[in-house]
Amino acid sequence: MEKKILILGSEGFIGKKFIEFQKGLDFPHKNLFMVDIREIKKQNYYKCNASNYENLNNIIQKIVPDEIYNFSGSFSNVFEIDYMNNVMVSKNIFDSLIKNKQMDCKVLINGSAAEYGFIKEHSSPVKEDSPLNPVSFYGLSKVYQTFLAKTYFLRDNVNVFVTRPFNIIGYGISNKLFIGRLISEIEQHIKSRKKITLGNLDSERDYIDIDDLLKAYKLIMERGTPGEVYNIGSGKSIKMLNLLRIFLEFFNIDFKDVELSKDFVRRFAVPKIVGNISKLKELNWHPAISLKESVSKIKTQFQ
Repeated sequence: MEKKILILGSEGFIGKKFIEFQKGLDFPHKNLFMVDIREIKKQNYYKCNASNYENLNNIIQKIVPDEIYNFSGSFSNVFEIDYMNNVMVSKNIFDSLIKNKQMDCKVLINGSAAEYGFIKEHSSPVKEDSPLNPVSFYGLSKVYQTFLAKTYFLRDNVNVFVTRPFNIIGYGISNKLFIGRLISEIEQHIKSRKKITLGNLDSERDYIDIDDLLKAYKLIMERGTPGEVYNIGSGKSIKMLNLLRIFLEFFNIDFKDVELSKDFVRRFAVPKIVGNISKLKELNWHPAISLKESVSKIKTQFQ
């Protein structure tokens, strides 16, 4: 019997990229099933608010998937919204599988490096078992999501894998994130010569190319250990200022066209965070795409 894959959040940045990735592996289109809240028409697509248990349960019961990738969620930093979209959706998945006795189904829950929050300098690169000190409601909701997954694994033997991606680089990412905002600012600059306006660039972050991230998801589901958390990053940090310089170099933009605005200073900014990826490397995974290669790929996708 051919494997069936269900993707929640199929119309978001990661969801869309993962579907393209699966199709690139010649996975049968008829066995890819998608769930999102948006009103669109496509094969095997279900419009559904996954925070509603009955609606999601009906879909899971009908499809009987072998793998579920939960890329749905929100990072509004409004507690009630992020709790509902990040925690309750995961709970609905687990409860549905238990109710329908689909315990062989593998579930990937997508966490976030925001769960670590503030870390002590000597704790970097940060490991999966490091203390979690989120400084945002989004990060807190992802902590709840992680512990919920672990509880269902221990209590009910749900076949769940938890990933913890660091910062993602790729064309099409939300402009609520630095890379998305930077891409948007560059596009506007190219069209209208408008200055590129950014916030403080002193922070250091660990960036992973979207294509490397997708391969990691797949590998974790194939070779990972249920109930475990896996960091997904490059294992290296870069100052945001230096990352900006890479973009400016590729797009042939002078630094004098950049304006740093105090209006974009975040109240609780984590100075530096980089992931320890040794656990993922044990699955024979290594990041293959450099930051310069990532920026080059982004440039080719500009209209």
